[in-house]
Amino acid sequence: MKHPLLFIFILISTISIFAQTEYEAGYIIMKNNQKIDCLIKNEDWKGSPTTFNYKLEVNGEEKIGNISNISEFGSENNFKYVVATVNVDQSDNKVDYLSEDRNPILKEETLFLKVLVEGKASLFYTLKGGYSRFFYSMDYGKIEQLIHKRYLITNGNIAENNRYKQQLASDFMCANSKEFNFEKLEYKKSSLIRIFENYNSCENASTIVYNHKNFKYGFNLTLRPGITFSSASLQKSGKEKLDFDEQTSIRIGLEAEYILPFNNGKWSLFIEPTYRNYKGEKEAVIFEEFPTLKTNSVITVSYNSIELPFGARYYMFLGKDAAIFLNGAAVIDLSILDSEISSAKAGGYNLDFSSETTAAFGAGFKFKDKYSLEARYYSPKKITNYVNVTSSFHSFSLIAGYNFL
Repeated sequence: MKHPLLFIFILISTISIFAQTEYEAGYIIMKNNQKIDCLIKNEDWKGSPTTFNYKLEVNGEEKIGNISNISEFGSENNFKYVVATVNVDQSDNKVDYLSEDRNPILKEETLFLKVLVEGKASLFYTLKGGYSRFFYSMDYGKIEQLIHKRYLITNGNIAENNRYKQQLASDFMCANSKEFNFEKLEYKKSSLIRIFENYNSCENASTIVYNHKNFKYGFNLTLRPGITFSSASLQKSGKEKLDFDEQTSIRIGLEAEYILPFNNGKWSLFIEPTYRNYKGEKEAVIFEEFPTLKTNSVITVSYNSIELPFGARYYMFLGKDAAIFLNGAAVIDLSILDSEISSAKAGGYNLDFSSETTAAFGAGFKFKDKYSLEARYYSPKKITNYVNVTSSFHSFSLIAGYNFL
């Protein structure tokens, strides 16, 4: 089958292109306060990166920045990280590991903090033990953690230390401060960003919010027609192998995709109910009623199914309107419809059809978040479940897509 070779070529080409597309215009500030324009590999770090990659020019040498040589790095109004030495709560927030102490366990750490809001009141963020930790400063002064901790009380119940509400209530004082509802303020990014923006606006102070996303995340619903190249083989124990010719057939799918809200929207999960069909014929010698009586008969493999690929996809952006992607999926048959293996004459090739879960790997191109084209390879799978019969089904698809949601 030649198509997997095409797939491998596309995959290698994709990875080659990817190596050149990850950097965006930004800057670094060295420890001596020297600011340098550069290209930064934006990985949309979930917490505090220990290192990051940057280049001084497009074809320049890749360099590594860290807290020992860089005091700040970022990209215009997109993201910004500053080095800060702060007390960070080490408490475990998992239910099974909560303590009975309501006080945070503070430890001094020097790390890159992500700037969420910058202004008279500034908001910062990191991730510790899988749990969000927020920090703040007033008038560009000392950075302190906003304290929130869950802990155990009598009878195993869970209580919360919400000191962050008191911290902000005491510092956020302006003419319209009564408009701030600190009691209902949640310890999460969207709520905190909103109240920091409101306070800076109340103070008529300029504000930069670095939480804007330059990608669309959420659900996509895509119609995905295409063509599939398929072939099958059967071999009964002690008999010759039957190789059925490759056939081209139409497939039609409807894909629901969820773009995950991190790493710049590069990762997604998808599920795609798809109709596919295959029909192959092969003439073979079979035995009829008596072992010495042989005759020729046409053996037919008819495979019609509603299959369900579900998996993950990784995007590599080439610019504002274009991206290439790689994906992998597990594929199960929801229904094999009227699938069968049969022979025109009575003999040994009237077999029950059986389908197993297989894997699929694809590479493709997406344009304007609307149109896509994918090459997808399916790993071989058995289509019978007999001890004395070996079977294999191979397929490869070219899939077009139109995103209408």
